[in-house]
Parts: sequence; C-alpha cells; structure tokens
Amino acid sequence: MTVDELNMLVTEAILRADALADLDSPTAAEAYLEVSLIEERLAVALPASDVEGAIARRGAVRAADIAGEHDRARDLATRYLAEEDGSPELREEIMTLIDERERSFGARYPHVAARFGLVEIARVTRALVKQGAPFPVG
Repeated sequence: MTVDELNMLVTEAILRADALADLDSPTAAEAYLEVSLIEERLAVALPASDVEGAIARRGAVRAADIAGEHDRARDLATRYLAEEDGSPELREEIMTLIDERERSFGARYPHVAARFGLVEIARVTRALVKQGAPFPVG
C-alpha cells in the first residue's frame, strides 16, 4: 500500500473515530485502534525525520492511548524514542503523551498512585489480567 493510500485511509479512520467518540459509541475505542494501526504503517513507511513520519508516530501513540491500548502506546513510544533520526521535539512530544496518561491516572487515584507508584500499579494490573482477572487494563 502506498503512502498516499495510507494517508487517505488514516484521514477517513480519524474522522470515523472522532464521530463515534462524539456519539459516545462503544465502538469508538476500536476505531481509534484502527487509527493507531494505520499511523503505525505510515511510521514504518516514512522516516522519523520527515514531517509526515513524525506526525504518524505521534498519531500512532495518541490513538493507541485513546483506544485504551496503553501497553501498545507505551511500546510504540519506546520504539519511536529509540529511533536515531527523530528530532528532540518529536521525542519530547511522545514522552509528554505518555506522561499525561500517567498523570491522569494519578489524578483519578491519588492515594493509590502515591502509595504504590504508577509503574508498580501498571505491572500488577498487567499480571492480574494475564492471570484472567475480569477487568480491562487501562
């Protein structure tokens, strides 16, 4: 698939995801995951030093986070932060996206965050879900 085709797909996917979110649709998260997947394909096709490549990387991380796919967002962020051709601005923006989510969690659950720390909470939650706990990671 060409970059132009991927750009067309991601534009349509963003419009769809935003519209579903505006309607409070339960399928909005799936739509944002689709945005993240397409943005990731664009990020593979374009270097981080390219303006569109940087936009795709930020979009992939942001959309994964909005979709509730926090491990995916963190994995993409880690991958993109390791790229040598990424600008300092891109690295800062990606780190800000991840930091904002963690601060948001800390604001919602201040006592838990203060007592155990966000990293430990994320680790325990992932372990519980892997063992079959009946709640989503998020």
